[in-house]
Amino acid sequence: MILSIDRLTVKRGARTVLSDVSLRVEAGEIIGVVGPNGCGKSTLLTSVAGVIEPHDGRITIAGASVWGTRTERNRARRALGYVPEGADPPGFLRAAELWSLCATSRGSDPPSPALRAALGLDELADLALERMSLGQRRRACLGAAFIGSPPLLVLDEPDNGLDVARLGALVTLLRDHAAGGGATLLASHDDAWLDQVGVRGRFQLEQLAIDNRA
Repeated sequence: MILSIDRLTVKRGARTVLSDVSLRVEAGEIIGVVGPNGCGKSTLLTSVAGVIEPHDGRITIAGASVWGTRTERNRARRALGYVPEGADPPGFLRAAELWSLCATSRGSDPPSPALRAALGLDELADLALERMSLGQRRRACLGAAFIGSPPLLVLDEPDNGLDVARLGALVTLLRDHAAGGGATLLASHDDAWLDQVGVRGRFQLEQLAIDNRA
């Protein structure tokens, strides 16, 4: 078991965005999170990535609690490669600096030649993230996420902004990651692309956003 989510509840102010959500993702699995806009897909992924703290529930990555002790949090985050919806890490960083930080945190080398070629990373290395287009930032963040082949990839709309060639390269990277025993949780609105990736299951989220003041 790579990812375990147990009875997760997340609130935004008075609104309950996710309620009692449970999910398991095993080694070699690619799970697609689907549902209408505003149903909580990004909230689920950011909670798994350790960005938004849940109101209740437990999340573990490779056996380490994402919201546990500092030691557990560090273990969980080293096992994670994350691309947020807006692909918006600190904009003042150059892409090569982002990759170096990720490599250091995971005790790994910077992007491999194969990864650089697949995502066209060499042309991005010296660019500041804030000066990139959405597609370029997406590629830079995907490069960071794949460094060191972390046990779990959490990708929010990873196909957004990529051209056809890079979409095909990403499909290959995700399939290879799964074949090597990695797990992926990703959100996308494109059912056809999810089929190409080879997702083993779709996790359906429904519109919730309960206003507790009502």
